Order: sequence, then structure tokens, then C-alpha cells
Amino acid sequence: MLEDTSLILLRVLDKAPLPNSSETDRMRYEAGQRVSASDNINWDDEQTLDKFTANFLRFAGVECRVIGTFMMRMSQKGGWAVQFGADLSNIYSGRGMKVYKPDGELLKLIANFVRPLPKADKHPLADRRIKIGRVRYAASERQGDTTDLVDVTLDPTDLIARRTALFGMSRTGKSNTVKKIASSVFMLRAEDAVRGRVGQLILDANGEYANDNPIDKGALRSVFNGCPNSGPEDVVTYGLHPHPRDPNRRLVKLNFFGSEPKSWFDRDAVVAAMTPMIQAKAVVDAALASQGSAQYKTAFMNVDLTVPDDWEPKDVTRYRRIVTAYRAILAKAGLARSTSMQKVSVDRLTNDKLRKALSSSETYARAAVIFGKDIVSWDEAYEAFNLLRQAIGDKESPYVEYNRESRKGDEEKDWHDSALMGILALMEHQGGIRLIGKVALQHSPDTTQDFADQIVADLSEGKLVIVDQSTGDPELNEAASRRLMWRVFDHQKAAFTNPRLDENQEMILPPDVIVYVEEAHNLLPKDGDDLKDIWPRVAKEGSKYRIGLVYATQEPSSIMSNILSNTDNWFVAHLNRAGEVKQVRDFYDFGDFEQQILNVALPGFIRMRTLSNPYVVPVQIDPYVANAPADHGGRT
Repeated sequence: MLEDTSLILLRVLDKAPLPNSSETDRMRYEAGQRVSASDNINWDDEQTLDKFTANFLRFAGVECRVIGTFMMRMSQKGGWAVQFGADLSNIYSGRGMKVYKPDGELLKLIANFVRPLPKADKHPLADRRIKIGRVRYAASERQGDTTDLVDVTLDPTDLIARRTALFGMSRTGKSNTVKKIASSVFMLRAEDAVRGRVGQLILDANGEYANDNPIDKGALRSVFNGCPNSGPEDVVTYGLHPHPRDPNRRLVKLNFFGSEPKSWFDRDAVVAAMTPMIQAKAVVDAALASQGSAQYKTAFMNVDLTVPDDWEPKDVTRYRRIVTAYRAILAKAGLARSTSMQKVSVDRLTNDKLRKALSSSETYARAAVIFGKDIVSWDEAYEAFNLLRQAIGDKESPYVEYNRESRKGDEEKDWHDSALMGILALMEHQGGIRLIGKVALQHSPDTTQDFADQIVADLSEGKLVIVDQSTGDPELNEAASRRLMWRVFDHQKAAFTNPRLDENQEMILPPDVIVYVEEAHNLLPKDGDDLKDIWPRVAKEGSKYRIGLVYATQEPSSIMSNILSNTDNWFVAHLNRAGEVKQVRDFYDFGDFEQQILNVALPGFIRMRTLSNPYVVPVQIDPYVANAPADHGGRT
């Protein structure tokens, strides 16, 4: 009966001894002794062994792991279908069984077998598989043997809203695999112009995805060429600098000064004007944090420049004072100002009593003069605030008496609030100001839009976004990536918790987004790390908000065990340390490949298991080749 037919899938692991192994070893040994003096005869030649003995010695045993059982079952549509179970129902030891090494169509069926998923878990475009490589059992495969040349395919929807790990040493094909995966996901739009649009964000640390290179004969950004339902507008690149071969590249620059509101008493106008400055402060803080955590840096970084909810005249003055001092430091650090901000107003930042007190001291009188003007240069503003800082800290200065009187009329509050002192603290240390100067590459006084908002909009439209981070300070790039990911995460979360409704009043899920992270050991959390940062949040909660995460590293042991346990797709190349291999060995059936992973350093040789695969498949990943030069092509 066909329904009783089953095929047990075995994976050969090693040789195994036979019951008569001691006898056969002795016979081989004796045969070898007889021909040991000859250079032309082997121990198994016909003149050395009789046919009966030679046949007796040809039997060998292999150690295998049972992967599961293929069965024939009647489908709901009435036809026969192959099903797979990752176990055995029974074995009859007395029944003769035949062992086959699959090739051709049977090997193709096994290598690309897909376990059925519940309909609720399947993407509408599931089962549109794309070739990613070929079956490869070993690095030492025989030359010219084509029996195992079978294509291996990938279902790109396996990566949507899922975690995907790429493990391997440098130069083992992780980046090439990322390109194959990203291009496969991009090609989904060829099947469906609407549902196939998946937003992808690649943080390109080395510039190899955004820029043409001889290995790929182009760049990933040209993936739209030859893809139906796509065009050059579906791939967007960002970077710190323009690129001669990428004229449409957008710049990841912020206006660290913000702009000047039409009226400081209009809170909404102030919020709009200050938003770029507030967003950019995270980058300034990262520049300071890159060189230690001195107390004065911590005080500065702890200052929140968010516009307060209370907006009485005294609140306006207090906030203006803090912002002006902050901007004076940026100007001192060498950041360019827009044409409308070449000078600054210090009018009403101080009162008559304070200026009178300061002017009574020869040391601080210059500050009183500057604060008494309306419009001053940024150098003058910095000088005045620096003198004010010194006066506040000088117990012998006239400011002490002024502040004592001021406290009596202001609920015992110091005139110099903690936020102002946090900003002014940096003026005492020129090294801190020099560190802030590092952000100049990421600043543009003419920028009016936050690139993070642009990227979120691009991802929501299903575009492939590549952020070239090959230039600039690595720590500042990391801070920019963190800020960008917060924006993506918050947008996806808002779309989940406050969903839109379609024409049938059905709730719409957040748009699908996949984020690619290389050198993940520098970003993703280790066991015991603080889980409040953005990367742990994305890794642990992203799937719920339709954020897929593809993370690549050569140190699996550096990734939090909880993240590993919830990873759905695995691509494992060569790892050169037993401790790292052990981290992978404990998952699924990767233990069968432990020695191969440790010893074989062949580029592109990957052990792959994805969401729809019921077992690990050894694959030689195809080299990624760009469809065409990135500055040509178009919609088909």
C-alpha cells in the first residue's frame, strides 16, 4: 500500500565498527605485511587477496543520525503528497531495508522540503522560493561529480518578522549571504506589487552594499534592475557625504543648532524650531561618552533640552538661557551656523540686578556688559556664559549675594538651575568641547528635515534603505544608528498599538520591516546586560511589531541566550573556536556539523536552517552578482 510507504532520512556522521571488525582489521594488517616490501603492489590487489576475502573486507559501517521520516499521505485535494515527521514511529529490525544515497530530483526534494506552517503564520507570498545556492556535503568534493549539483532555494518570507542569525569568521561569506537574502526579499515585489513590498534597512558599516565594488560587479543598490514592479526609487542610499557614482544619495546630517522660532512665547513654534537640536544632542552626547565618563560630561549629557510643558514667561527665559548656552558651546566647537544665526540675541537672558552685581566685580564685569546688549557674536556669548559659570562657582563673587536674595522670592530655588549648570560645566574643560567638534561631519546648518524621519517613511513604503557608515567616527555612527532604530521601533510600535483600519474596518498590521546588523556582538545584548537599550528591545520585541532582525557576528557566545533561543533562521559558516561552535551545537541538529564548522574555512560554505526547513541543509551559497551597474536600469 502506498500509504504504508516510508523513507527514513539519515545523515552520515562518521564510520562505525562492525561486529567482525577485529577480524577484518587483522586480515588487512596481514595483507599489508605481505606486500610491505613491494612498491608496485597494494594489499588489496587481486594477486594479494582472493575474491572471497576481498569481498569480505569491503563491508563497512557508518554512524548515522535519524533526521526523520518521509511518508506518503492523501492530501485534502485528493492527491498523494509527501509529508515529513522529525521522528520515527517504528522500526522492524528483522525486515530488510535498502540504503540509498539520494541525487537528482530526490536530493532536490529533500534539500528543499518545506514543513507546513499554520495558515495564520504564513505570509501571503509564502512558498515563492528563490535559488540561493547548491547542496554541498564537504569541502573535499570530487572534481567533475555532478550527481550532487542540486539547487537549494530560500523562502524570503521566512525572514519577515523573524530573527535570523549569520555566524562565521571574516571572509567566510556572511556579507555575500546578506546580499543574497536582501535581494531575495526585494524580489518578492515581482510576485505582488503591493504585498511584496518589504522595507529593508541595512546599516552598511563598510560601504559594500551602497557602493559599487569589483567583487559584486556593481552594488546591491542596483537590485531593482531586471526586477518587475520596481524601479530606482525603490532603493534609497544615505551617507555622510555625496558620492560621485550615486547622485541621488541623501545625507545623514542634522542641524545641531535647530532654528530660531518666530516667537519664543509660542510654545508650538519653539518645539518645531528646537526639535532638530534636541534630536542631534544624542549624537553630541555620544561624542562625549566616547572618551570616558568624567563627572562634567555626565552632567552635560544628563541635560534634557526638551521644551517644558509649563510655558510661563519665567519658564521661557530659563529655557532660552539654557539653549543659548548650549548653542554657544556648539559654536565654540566649530560647528557652522546658518546665515540667519550668525549672531545671537542675549536680550532678557539676565536681569538688571544680576548684571549690576556682576558689574561690581572687575573680574566679571565683562559678562555684565555682554548680557546688557541685544545682539552679540557667538564668541561673546560663550565668553559671557563662561564668566557667569566662574562667578557662580566663586564663593567670593557678588553673584553669591544676588542668588541669596533671588532665592527669597523664588521658592528657595537657585537662579542657576541644574540644567544650566550641566551645560556650563563643559566650559571648564576644553577637551570636552574638542570632542564635540567631532560631530561636525554630521552637522549641516541648512538641513531642515531629520533623516531618521525620511528613513522611517521609506521603510513604510517598502523600500530598500542602505545607510553607508564607512566614513565618519565609528562611535558617532553607532549613536546615529541607535537613534534611527528608536525611531523605527517607536513607529512600528505605534502602528501596532494604534492600528489603522482598512475599507472593511479591519485593523491593518504595521508594515513589514527587516533590519540587517553586522558586527552584532557590538550592539546586541549579552546575558546580564541592560535590556532597556534599543537593540535588546528590537531583538526581544521586534517580531510583535513586524520588525525582522538579521544579525551577523563571529562571536555567537556574545549574544544573549534568550535571543539565540528565539532565532528562527540560521546560517552558520566557519567558526574557529570550539567555544563558539558549542553555542551553535546546542541548537537543532547543528551538532552533526560541529567538526566541519570548526575545521572547514571555505567561503560561502554554510549550514542553513530556516523557519520552513525541518532540518539543517549544507549549502554552497552562490556569489552575489549585481544585476547591472547601479546608475543604469529602470522599471520593467
